[in-house]
Amino acid sequence: MKMFNKHTLQKQIGDMPKSNTLEHLRQVERYFLKEIKKLPLEQDYDVVANEVPWFRTMSYTEFAHCFIMYPLSPIVKERQIREAYDDVATISLDYISYFKNRITKNLANKYSHIEDSKITPRDHLIVPVGSNKIKETVCMNKLRYIINTHGEEEVYLKPHPLTTHQIVGELRDMLGEDVVLNRNDDLYKLLVDAEVVHTSHRSESIVYAVALGKEVDCIDVYQKAQEGSFYHIANGIFNYGPKIEDQQRFIQRTFNSYKSGIVNPELDKNWKDRIDQYLDYIMTIREEYRYKYLWNEKGTMERSKR
Repeated sequence: MKMFNKHTLQKQIGDMPKSNTLEHLRQVERYFLKEIKKLPLEQDYDVVANEVPWFRTMSYTEFAHCFIMYPLSPIVKERQIREAYDDVATISLDYISYFKNRITKNLANKYSHIEDSKITPRDHLIVPVGSNKIKETVCMNKLRYIINTHGEEEVYLKPHPLTTHQIVGELRDMLGEDVVLNRNDDLYKLLVDAEVVHTSHRSESIVYAVALGKEVDCIDVYQKAQEGSFYHIANGIFNYGPKIEDQQRFIQRTFNSYKSGIVNPELDKNWKDRIDQYLDYIMTIREEYRYKYLWNEKGTMERSKR
């Protein structure tokens, strides 16, 4: 159970303590791992890859205090989100209210060391990824454009908690001392006060921002956007803009379908059935691609000649 495994977390986030607000997902991980053993698949926690559509591996991780499952085939995981959106006629689970309540009740942070700082609100909030990805995935020209357009006095950049002191210092030298906040400041209090949230396909902040009715804007390097674990979800949200009601509708419709691979036991008492339905569905999709692509020796996609 890597989601709560100390050795796994040490490799991913070091000594940073995770919040106990994720504990409701422990039972979901346990059930998912039990069921995935029945299938001819491998599984791994919080990884991305470009497997062929007849994929070998299912990945899973936490996303905005939900449990998400997805194959390591970009084609298939994007397809599951499209079909999830088209699947739902009735909205029975209110994810928008769930995300709002997480913030208002101070339960949105997944790290337990976040500080309650007194910060004067600004209209624009930039939310980049952690330091292991920021230089290659975030478009620095876009960050300069945001600051030049709106002015330093109207923009904050909130570094990810995993950002090193060195990277925070480099960002301050590049973008301005008054723009770049401390990495342990509370992101979600800043979200409440912002008007526009400039974020990434890799960040959970996008669903919280949309739930709060904020405009969202992308800061990713275009060629790197698709490499994130959450791309298939975030891309749908970005594409259903700019009207916030359309983006909220996308979240409600998509997250309510088992085809999305999104599970939340705090909302859905039948979450086990939802996992079962999803695994049946995704294996059916997988079979459609059985002979369309084959693995070559390097493990990349190559069209079959059959």
